Amino acid sequence: MKATNYSKGSSPRCWKNGKRIKSTNPLRLYGSVRFLSYILIRLLLILTLLLFLYLLIFSKLFSSVFHKRYNKQNEFAINFKNAYIPYVVDLPDNLNPACPASTKLLILIMTRRDSFSNRDGIRKTWLKDAVPGTVTKFIIADSPSKIEITDNKDAALKIEELKKEKQLLKLEQMQNKDFIFLHGIEDNYANLHFKWLAALQWQQAFCPQTKWIMKTDDDTIVHLPRLNNWIDKKFTKEIEKNKAMYFGWIISGVGPIRDPKHKWYVSENVYKGNSYPPYMQGASYVASSQAITATMPHINKVIGFNMDDVLFTGILADLANVTRADHKEMFRVGNGLNKDEKCEDGIPYVTALYGAGNLEGFQNIYKKLKDVKCP
Repeated sequence: MKATNYSKGSSPRCWKNGKRIKSTNPLRLYGSVRFLSYILIRLLLILTLLLFLYLLIFSKLFSSVFHKRYNKQNEFAINFKNAYIPYVVDLPDNLNPACPASTKLLILIMTRRDSFSNRDGIRKTWLKDAVPGTVTKFIIADSPSKIEITDNKDAALKIEELKKEKQLLKLEQMQNKDFIFLHGIEDNYANLHFKWLAALQWQQAFCPQTKWIMKTDDDTIVHLPRLNNWIDKKFTKEIEKNKAMYFGWIISGVGPIRDPKHKWYVSENVYKGNSYPPYMQGASYVASSQAITATMPHINKVIGFNMDDVLFTGILADLANVTRADHKEMFRVGNGLNKDEKCEDGIPYVTALYGAGNLEGFQNIYKKLKDVKCP
């Protein structure tokens, strides 16, 4: 057999049939794999960065959609002993938080969907004089699910009116950003206690830092600088004895109306007593934040009914040991004034009136309220 002459540094594995063949250098192969791994890692890092940027931009552009549809934070429930109603609220905009950290007074205004004129009157009169630290929100519920109709023409007209109303509300919210929309609660008189509970649940979730909560209706006129003065000089001192307090016009000695045809009818199944506990006149009153916090754990212990002021500032206040302070001189029934209004340190006591129905009414009553002179 002919001997094969291997060159130096070669091995028999590098030869076949007397010819040298190429061999794969392990070091070179390792280097190629390492290079490919390096490229793949760089590509993964770049893709990860691009994905992160995409998600960041996407979340900013569509955050409101995610908040409204998928975020559990905006899901609540009415939880009275006799009613459990899930509902949803629109979450506060990231660029417009519900309440700044410095919030002192949160004003929650009960309003009907169609009260455009009243809300306009409020914004153009007494809200313009709000002091720093004041936040105002209008409570808006859903349109009725059932419409009373007499014929097809009437039905078409009603549907068109509701569509227009919805569009106007959206526009109003875009311009003012001061609504709390309650999706799942219908806007009617029978649901007033649902609306007010929802407003308080919103406060607990999105504005817990406020020190004071004011409840008003959309026909109420409030002198906010005057109110701020009484909060500082009187209410703050009064809560030193009991942190949980209501301030307003106390109504007492009133019982439930048993006439089914009456607007304020309350059946014995809902409230068995012959008289209500003392409660606050609901056009305007102020609560310490502790009063609301103390009340909330007792909601599921009581039967809910549409006399919301009786329910919250009477029945629930007693359960939660919330004290009521009578300030009839500040929170009035109607819009009349006394000939000689009482004052303290040159500031009139009278702070809130009600009964306005349009912009002109708000302007006239607010002017009358501001023009009160001290002796």
